[in-house]
Amino acid sequence: MLALLSWFCQAVFLVVVAYFALYVLLELRVFLISRKVERRKLTELAHSSSEVEAHWWPSVSVLLPICNESEVVERLIDAACRLRYPAGLLEILVLDDSSDGTTALACAKIEHHAALGVDIRLIKRHDRKGYKAGNLVNGIQQSRGEFFALFDADFVPPADFLLETIPCFKDPKLGFLQTGIGYENRDVSFLTRFQAMEMGHQQYVTVGLSEDGDMASLSGSSCVWRKVCVDALGGWNASTVTEDVDLGYRAQFGEWKYAYLRNVVSMSVLPETISAYRIQRERWGRGLIHSGFKHVKLMLLQRMPFMKRMHAISVMFSSVLLASIYVLILLSLPLAYLVHFDGAFMRWGAIAFFGLAVLWGLENAFGARHGARFDGKRSAVQALWDTYRYIAMFLPMAWYYFVGGVRALFGVYGDFNRTPKGKSDDRSMMPRINAVLLAGEVFTFLYSAIAVVIGVQRGNYFLIPLNATVCVGFGMALYWSWRERRMSRHV
Repeated sequence: MLALLSWFCQAVFLVVVAYFALYVLLELRVFLISRKVERRKLTELAHSSSEVEAHWWPSVSVLLPICNESEVVERLIDAACRLRYPAGLLEILVLDDSSDGTTALACAKIEHHAALGVDIRLIKRHDRKGYKAGNLVNGIQQSRGEFFALFDADFVPPADFLLETIPCFKDPKLGFLQTGIGYENRDVSFLTRFQAMEMGHQQYVTVGLSEDGDMASLSGSSCVWRKVCVDALGGWNASTVTEDVDLGYRAQFGEWKYAYLRNVVSMSVLPETISAYRIQRERWGRGLIHSGFKHVKLMLLQRMPFMKRMHAISVMFSSVLLASIYVLILLSLPLAYLVHFDGAFMRWGAIAFFGLAVLWGLENAFGARHGARFDGKRSAVQALWDTYRYIAMFLPMAWYYFVGGVRALFGVYGDFNRTPKGKSDDRSMMPRINAVLLAGEVFTFLYSAIAVVIGVQRGNYFLIPLNATVCVGFGMALYWSWRERRMSRHV
């Protein structure tokens, strides 16, 4: 029985390592493409915006979906009303699903700007059916624009956003366009810096995917959609909590082109507490994994060159890979107890895993700092320590995605927990899933600490670096939880 368990653990370990190797090599290829693009600074599509005839300005509807966003709704509306665009061709729709004082704040702002001549109005539903997706579908049914510009509640677009993006749609096959995102509170703590870097890396890689014509997973905010494209796809789908990714996949499979303009940057706000971060990432993991499996058949039926199909698989199932890293964490204890890594496959498998992890970590950290535009100089020691902590934080994230994947497996698709925004909002009532994720952090920290002890006792040193890094990553998350709870008690 123990021999069978040992072989099973080794097989799963080697499968995950092989999957990880494929992902790292594909990402490294895109990373190198992004480096070339960065040297040129602009892609051909970005150049095209200045070549479009000045008189080509179609009508645009700016959609602002909100739900209990009292901390940020006023600045969102102010920013939307500062958008520059030819008179008579722009409308702003505040899509309000709120059940608190947000509606009153929004109405006051809307009345103020409407009195100044801005075409802005509030659209409110009787219920939250379909959550954000349902809110958007309801909104576009009452819009008149040929294009939709979307901004979540915590976003502040630049005034020239539409002037920079809309000319790109002179290409009739361009269905949607994504722009860059910056984070105004990225320096609050290491948690916010990690998030800014992690999403900065994603943006940096997306530059290469866009340049190479590969499939990408794009955000649902700070973006523009062609109405004809949205209508052809049937609009946003409420069957997943990542309705933006779902619509983007369907558009790309429908042979609509997308564009990514990294130099057009909207500012946003990151979760500042570990509880808000947990809630957000579990939801993202659940939605991304669900969307990947939901569209895998359609992707496989598409006619694609081999390399583009490999990138499509990599993008669609990167969340599955992250969740599978948590499976390695769970396997580390039985592997340390049952396997002595004296076989060639396991020994070289472990060496390959850590070699790939170092390569991925260095590439990821470099792309993250450039993508998030961190330009400050640091000492070599500080840079190495920050890079190690940055890599370690992916391990708690693997736990959140693992839970999201398990929930998706059991059909939990529509449990939408909005991400708290603002300092006072962070102290609001947290959903039950937050306690589950916290309990898992405690368990994983202790589990990996035991695995380190077992590894030392049995002379199995190969997986100790993994378990030690798990303790660092989960230790940071637990420390932030303790500090958050302590601060809430003082409040």
